[in-house]
Amino acid sequence: MSIDYETLRTKAKTIVMIPDHYRLEMEDNTPKSNEKERSFIWEDPEKNDCKIEVALDLETGDLIRLDIDMEDKNTGNQDNSEEDARAIADAFLMKHNPDHTAFTWVNIEERQNFRFITYREEVGGLPLPDTGCEITLDNSLNIIRYQSEQKTAPRPKWSDSIVDAKNVRQQVLSDLQMKLTMVTLYPSMYEMEGTQPEYRLVYEAIPDRRLINAITGVDHFGIEHYLMPPSHPIAPIERDDTDSLGDTLTFEESEKEKPLNPNDPSEELIKNIAAWEMLGIDPKLYVLEKSKDDDERIKLLYKLKEEVDEEPESETLSVDAYIKRKWGDSLRKLESSFIIQIEKSTGRLAGFFHWTEEEKETTATASLTRKQCWEKAEQFLQHVFPDYTSYLQLEVDQENMDEELRDHEFFYLPVYIGNIPVNHERAMVSVSTLTGKICSYMGVSYEEILELAERNFCPVLTPEKAFDRYSEHVSIRLKWFKDLDENSPVYRLLYESTTTCQADVPLSVDRNRELKYIDACSGELIWQKV
Repeated sequence: MSIDYETLRTKAKTIVMIPDHYRLEMEDNTPKSNEKERSFIWEDPEKNDCKIEVALDLETGDLIRLDIDMEDKNTGNQDNSEEDARAIADAFLMKHNPDHTAFTWVNIEERQNFRFITYREEVGGLPLPDTGCEITLDNSLNIIRYQSEQKTAPRPKWSDSIVDAKNVRQQVLSDLQMKLTMVTLYPSMYEMEGTQPEYRLVYEAIPDRRLINAITGVDHFGIEHYLMPPSHPIAPIERDDTDSLGDTLTFEESEKEKPLNPNDPSEELIKNIAAWEMLGIDPKLYVLEKSKDDDERIKLLYKLKEEVDEEPESETLSVDAYIKRKWGDSLRKLESSFIIQIEKSTGRLAGFFHWTEEEKETTATASLTRKQCWEKAEQFLQHVFPDYTSYLQLEVDQENMDEELRDHEFFYLPVYIGNIPVNHERAMVSVSTLTGKICSYMGVSYEEILELAERNFCPVLTPEKAFDRYSEHVSIRLKWFKDLDENSPVYRLLYESTTTCQADVPLSVDRNRELKYIDACSGELIWQKV
């Protein structure tokens, strides 16, 4: 079947009004791995962030996606009703989606002055994931987003019999444990007094969510799916004081009081850091290309001094040419470059990433075992996080990890204060199995660790009392789940455990909330806004 691209281009221009001064920057079939759409992108030549994207189905010409990024989308009439938004979305849907009559389940949410309207097919009164479409409207009720879902699983039938919800709830509660953890609560995320973040010692439900097959009563994934991998303390290793990299990688104390100018492309910033060479940044070869100071972290990008030959800009409208024009310079800067983040308050390395074309294109096989790579990672931690054994544990390896050859080994290190975890905070180190070099490091806030260590929290509530308070709010609800692990996708009817409820608050604020924690010192219920 031949495709009339001219007809598709003409139709794309009718979906939404394209300003006269906008230029067509991309027109191509997407995704390239499985071409099902014809995508068009128009951009304002004077404003990089202003663009309109339209994607049409290659076979039917139906609208699949609309994405409009323009200025002033947060301004306009904020008194528009939900009914007005629904009427505009319905009219758009009837015009552009021939299957709209099948979308009988509708949900409307308001967040940050935007209206999000979701349409779904339903079976048994429950929405089917990945069906229907989603529409977003701005303050002025202009449609700025549209995404039509491509249904790939057959429509399910409602079962003649399902497991009793009371039995499922009892099963969930019998497997639930309350574990101590340290958290940082933010007013934007939790219902709390005050406007500043707070450190708390809380009880967290483990696992806090389950998916139980409504037909068989068996957990769809298995209990291990919901648990973080186990970890163990790290035994200190003897530090070699003769090592030339023996200094801690941090800002010199004498320099901390001096204001740093992150926009200064000189090499002074390098000189302010001890043992900088351990990261492989030779001042003779690398130059500070870009820097940013966000008051919490200094972010640096170092690149080789050799100039990269500029390639002629392509005028074609293909996906590859568009990406090259849009992000080609940024991608080239990453090649053989170093990205570094430093926590300003402590001078500690907070992030590190190094990637080279040579390593990416090499055909060599791994030469270092996982154990040898951990030794390299631990030597690195000695310099960037000298007291790592006091605050980090090492996640237990999965079985048979040494049987598979990998280009990089990744080590995950959850944060603990004493024997209490810090709310899923963890560091990460990756090591090249080819060279033994550190390729990336994802650190944690050392300032936060020190502040938590000084808190000396003393739990008053017992796990049993926390369980009693938490379990009162655990409920069970049915939902359709799209299972992608089969030979072909299929819908499963599952029970989901939840603590989400409707808050008794005005409609102008977030109405749904979820019981997330129980304060271990006061017994307070801590609700998360959802």
